[in-house]
Amino acid sequence: MRTRMNANSKKRLALALAAATAGLAASAASAQMVLEEVVVVANRVESNLMETATAVTAFDSGMRDQLGIENAQDISARTPSLTIAPSRISIRGIGRPTVALGSDPGVGLYWDGVYNTENDVFSYSNFLDIDRIEVLRGPQGTLYGRNSIGGAINFISKQPTQEWGGKIVAELGNYDSYILQGIASGPVTDKLSVLAALSKIERKEGFQQDVDSGRDYDLAESTYGTVAFTHDTTDRWSNSLKVYTRDGSTTPENPYVLDAFSTDFIPIVNDVETGTQLNFGGFFPGESFVNTLQGMTRDNPALRNEKDVSIDRKPFVDNERDSAIFISDYDADSFALKYTFGYSKFEYASDYDADLIRAEDSGLDWSQLELAPGLPVSLLTGYTFTPADTTRPFSQESTFTSHELQFISDFDGDINFIGGLYYYDSEEDQALAFIEHNQELRETYAVLATFVGSGPVPVDLEDGYLFRGEAAIETTSYAAYGQMNWDMTLDTILTLGLRYTYDEKDASDNYFVQWVGDPDDPTVYRDIKDDWNKVTWRVGVDHFFNDDHFVYGFAATGYRSGGFNLMTPTGADQVGAVDPEDLLSFEIGYKGTFWDQRLNLTTAVYLYDYEDLQVLRSDIVEGVPLTVYENAEEAEAWGVEMELVALLTEGLTFSMAASYNDTEYKDFSSVDNEACSLGPLREGNSQDLLCTEAQDLAGNSFPLTPETSFSANLIYDWEMLSLNWMATTSYLYTDEQYTSLFNNDDYDLLDSYDRWDARLSAGSTDLTWEVTAYVKNINDDREVFFKGRPSTINDTTGYDLTAPRTYGLRLTYNF
Repeated sequence: MRTRMNANSKKRLALALAAATAGLAASAASAQMVLEEVVVVANRVESNLMETATAVTAFDSGMRDQLGIENAQDISARTPSLTIAPSRISIRGIGRPTVALGSDPGVGLYWDGVYNTENDVFSYSNFLDIDRIEVLRGPQGTLYGRNSIGGAINFISKQPTQEWGGKIVAELGNYDSYILQGIASGPVTDKLSVLAALSKIERKEGFQQDVDSGRDYDLAESTYGTVAFTHDTTDRWSNSLKVYTRDGSTTPENPYVLDAFSTDFIPIVNDVETGTQLNFGGFFPGESFVNTLQGMTRDNPALRNEKDVSIDRKPFVDNERDSAIFISDYDADSFALKYTFGYSKFEYASDYDADLIRAEDSGLDWSQLELAPGLPVSLLTGYTFTPADTTRPFSQESTFTSHELQFISDFDGDINFIGGLYYYDSEEDQALAFIEHNQELRETYAVLATFVGSGPVPVDLEDGYLFRGEAAIETTSYAAYGQMNWDMTLDTILTLGLRYTYDEKDASDNYFVQWVGDPDDPTVYRDIKDDWNKVTWRVGVDHFFNDDHFVYGFAATGYRSGGFNLMTPTGADQVGAVDPEDLLSFEIGYKGTFWDQRLNLTTAVYLYDYEDLQVLRSDIVEGVPLTVYENAEEAEAWGVEMELVALLTEGLTFSMAASYNDTEYKDFSSVDNEACSLGPLREGNSQDLLCTEAQDLAGNSFPLTPETSFSANLIYDWEMLSLNWMATTSYLYTDEQYTSLFNNDDYDLLDSYDRWDARLSAGSTDLTWEVTAYVKNINDDREVFFKGRPSTINDTTGYDLTAPRTYGLRLTYNF
């Protein structure tokens, strides 16, 4: 059931490459026109992008302004092999299996070298104070912090300047959106300089609308501020401090549900093989919660317009972060010392209407639902209609602290190296619940509970919890690493890297779920602690044919620590554990400059061999649908990536990025016990082999890894009417992909999608001011870029949609 590159995908990619080649061939050579050098710190020291021995994509502030890159989706669409879904980042198929505590990302996020696990950084301020974003593909263990087995994304801040300057940005857009931003930097004394930035982003008209109340959802609001200081303490020693704060409290979307509701009354179902009763009336087999959509006579409003909902409760998100980064640099003649300290406190809380409808539209009628043949539940409770009022609150609090000390040599000889010591500690708490606020429905659950097992089994009548889970974990990591470069000849460099990592996790959790557990002690408390250590390495060779052509190749290992499946109501006092993940990777790359430095081409071919790959699986535990993660014994991936930038003619620049990824599990079996609660199998086939026995998943593709992706940008700048003009158009394409390791086409497949953007800017020749008009998603197509499986409780699928067509006008004043 693997996704293969279809004919349309191949044709689309071939035509794009042919168009690029034809355009380049038609352009005339001009020695005066050259591409600007791009400097990156992918190897922890500054180097020319075209001479850096790793696959890296860089977006500096000028490029982001030209292309309109403002968020995670803008970056992922233009970066080979990168996928960013809600709370998950994946590079070449390696990502975060689950956002629950106990798991770790496979892609490290670093702001000025400080590691972070949450990807809220993409939505702070449209990268106002970020000088450059670098996406490194492949394991980065010998130079970077924790668990960067799949790659790293670096955010490099703008630094305080020695002369006063800055800019002010004001933007108005459709959906009643606006941006107000300012950044200024300059000297305070001969040794001390400062940078300050403030940003306010708001969209007051939502992408989603409640058709009855008129309320808007899927809004945007972010307030961000930062102050950074740099002190040149001596000629060789400098110290910098950056503090920033962000408040992202807003009204998010309620889950987008694009399909018809399952409104039929659910009868008692018996297993077709044994005749065993599988459910109460009103419950799908194997579930502990009633489908509250039964009896509705009103259609899902999203069937008429995908943006429409009708619900009781207004969703909310409160997202706050406070952080500090301190860096001390000492630069001697032959070496440099660098100490980096990071601190961050992250607080997140959210809630939404989990029953998806208004109470007055509910038709949940217990006189139509039987406890046994001929015995409607209403006879026992006295209640007929009990509309649901269910919410799903979630909260997380996290504190991260890290220290890193680096030694970087700059000897006159042929050998130089980077060495470092690293320490990381985090304390995180999470809480998740489903709460039923309708007392009559809670009392109905209580009556039904007396018929479960030995009964009565606990039902929370006071607070309305259907499920409640809490988890806490402290993660501590130590590492020592070193990487040596040996100039074997004037043109050839040998790289050797080694890293030792020790990880320890100390966790606890508790959970309550209706109808499960000891009636006298319904809340289950558990503790688990474990540690892991690993030595990883890297061996590489770089060769310069001349100043314009460079090749590299390396073999490297990667490692991700083990973890726990917290807050899973297994009915036992043990927490499920997951083994560490190991990777052996090979990469060969070429970087070349052509046409008198008017064309840069970078390519990379990689091969990955995994052991115990950590993967996400949907599961039903004690009637509660959950996501857990486990290990796939063996898996492989290989791919090809290419990026190109060319000056076609004076003022006309073409750029593109493309990738092809082939991923598959080689030795992996897993039970899809959720399958019997989906589609036709739920009607009395709970013992079907599809969901009771392990499936052989060999040959299945990794989730969230499209085979092909492609982006192309054309930028033309010219002078007219004493103004500088710039026009940009972009095309972005993402191939189909799966969202589950089971690769079920009916539930797990995302269709391919694309998008067109355009921008037009006019500014003064002295660069004092600039006006930009833009439009994103010109075709106004709202595409599904992530979805879950259908709920086993109410048969609804939650979708994440791309933004609709957005347009606006931006004014930038530089001083």
